[in-house]
Amino acid sequence: MNLREYQRLKAEAEAEYRRKLEAIEMVWKLSGGPGLIAAKNGLKSNENGFSKGALQEAARHACKLISGEFTHRDVFNKIAATEPAFAELIKDKMPSLSGALKRMADDKELVLVEAGRGKRASKYRRPG
Repeated sequence: MNLREYQRLKAEAEAEYRRKLEAIEMVWKLSGGPGLIAAKNGLKSNENGFSKGALQEAARHACKLISGEFTHRDVFNKIAATEPAFAELIKDKMPSLSGALKRMADDKELVLVEAGRGKRASKYRRPG
């Protein structure tokens, strides 16, 4: 393989990747995305472009996919892995995500392992 062939194959692979990613994003948007879960639960949209309660629903879903102890950063990373478009909307809403996890702990959906202090995030785990 020479340099020209390498560059051609690399460009083709990148173009194919972009096409597939765009197709997935389009299907996601058409299906309603993360707001669909919230909409099914009767939650309304807010000025941020996602449904009220969608953050809580996304956090609840992400927590089900995480084992062991976790922080709000771990939950955000799981949301980013499973719902990248929604993660882009909430990336500046980390305090809101932290609050959502606190409410889940208050409602006994999560167990608070260690309360956060200062810059140290609270640690949670699923019950059971």
